[in-house]
Amino acid sequence: MGLGVRVKLVLLSVAVLVVVSFGFTALSLSLTRGWVEEDLRERAIAFAREFAATISDQRELESPEILREQIRQILDIRKNVGQLDVFAFTPGVATTMVTTSHPDRRLPFTRKDVERARRGQMTSRLIQNDRERYWEVMTPITLGGAPAGAVAARFSLEGPDRAAARTRAWAFALSAASVLVMALLMSIAIRQVVDRPVRRFVDAISRIGAGDTAATVSVGSADEFGVMARHFNEMMAQINQFNDELQRRVKEAVAELDQRYHEVQRLHEELFEMQRSLSHAERLAVSGRIMAEVAHEVGTPLHSVSGHLELLRANLPPGAGTELHRRLDVMEGQLARVTGIITQLLDMTRRSAEDATDVDVSRLMRDTVELVRPGLSAFRLALDVSAPSNLPRVAGHASQLQQVILNLLTNAMDATPPGGRIEASTHADAKRTLVAIEVRDTGQGIMPEERPHIFDPFFSTKARGRGTGLGLFISAQIVRDHKGSIEVESEPGRGSVFRLWLPAVGCVE
Repeated sequence: MGLGVRVKLVLLSVAVLVVVSFGFTALSLSLTRGWVEEDLRERAIAFAREFAATISDQRELESPEILREQIRQILDIRKNVGQLDVFAFTPGVATTMVTTSHPDRRLPFTRKDVERARRGQMTSRLIQNDRERYWEVMTPITLGGAPAGAVAARFSLEGPDRAAARTRAWAFALSAASVLVMALLMSIAIRQVVDRPVRRFVDAISRIGAGDTAATVSVGSADEFGVMARHFNEMMAQINQFNDELQRRVKEAVAELDQRYHEVQRLHEELFEMQRSLSHAERLAVSGRIMAEVAHEVGTPLHSVSGHLELLRANLPPGAGTELHRRLDVMEGQLARVTGIITQLLDMTRRSAEDATDVDVSRLMRDTVELVRPGLSAFRLALDVSAPSNLPRVAGHASQLQQVILNLLTNAMDATPPGGRIEASTHADAKRTLVAIEVRDTGQGIMPEERPHIFDPFFSTKARGRGTGLGLFISAQIVRDHKGSIEVESEPGRGSVFRLWLPAVGCVE
């Protein structure tokens, strides 16, 4: 069972609170740490300057014993002072160590830092390593208005860091506690505001499912749940009223149908339609057997012709031109297509499942038009082709769709007199979810009484001996197998338009 709405809301809210609370806490602690470091830097500088100000004359600067006693007293009072060095400037660039709190080491100030002190400037830097953090500062000692020496000091951040660690631990602990308290309060609030009204809806729906059509939702609040409850109750009242009216009308209809004679007539009409369907099925079964026999009789010569073509290709002299090879390719392709058409005719009664591929209908249209161009020239017909290459692809079988296009083009050529025009085009609808294949002619058109039957098997408007009446029937079946539709527009004497609509890839339900 999945998580409920209340649990999801609480978990989502807790996640948001954790991110926001701990994020702001971490940001606040980071800013506070920076401020504390800056404050300690200012204090270290002030201390160094104060100590430098206590040296009032040159004799005191040159008395290591006096300065050493002052440093000892300062180190006893200020535990955060790690080291204190006093330098005296001598003529030139030399610097003399007057005294230090640690004779075994010196603070690592560079010659550049000393030169800054000689110019009366102060130097400070924050040192961090794996063991400790501390500030190092150097400030000049001014005597008689000129720098006479410098005070270098190191101030440890161990105490402030320990305090910051305790503060950080308490801050995150308080943030975690506040998140837990807010999560608990939010859970209670969601239970009161969301969970209880939802449960009332669920209970009402369960009672209705059990047969209690009078069940209602009792939510008296003025919020969205109250509006939903009011509309739900009104809807149930309308449904109950509709059910009552429907039951009354059903009873009247049943009583009326029992008294009327036209029910018998309707049954006779259904029987007649069933007989027509059985006759249609019988004709299809006969045609299936005929197709099987034709396929058997035609298959042998087709294979023989194909074999001779292969022998002819093998016996071509090395200097044979590309035109001859192209003609052999066309002949082999058409033999393969004839074999495929026979197979499709047989599959009308026993279609086997095949894997569909993405078909470019524009390219298929251009390829098919090339097959009929010789016939167009012989019939003195003009052909306009509009097949843009940026259309969506359709899922289907290219050979079957080519058979449909070829059948429509052949019908248009048969129906159009010499000097006429045929237009073949492909396009997509506005939403690019359907792709259309359209063949338009300027032929004789189709009579209104014949139009409803043009997709019936064995129905043909051509002269006897020029058509079997199966072309449009098979085409319509192929289009239906591709989840599409086929439609026709025609006016006698003004031509016809056959239009196929096929769903684009990804739009098939």
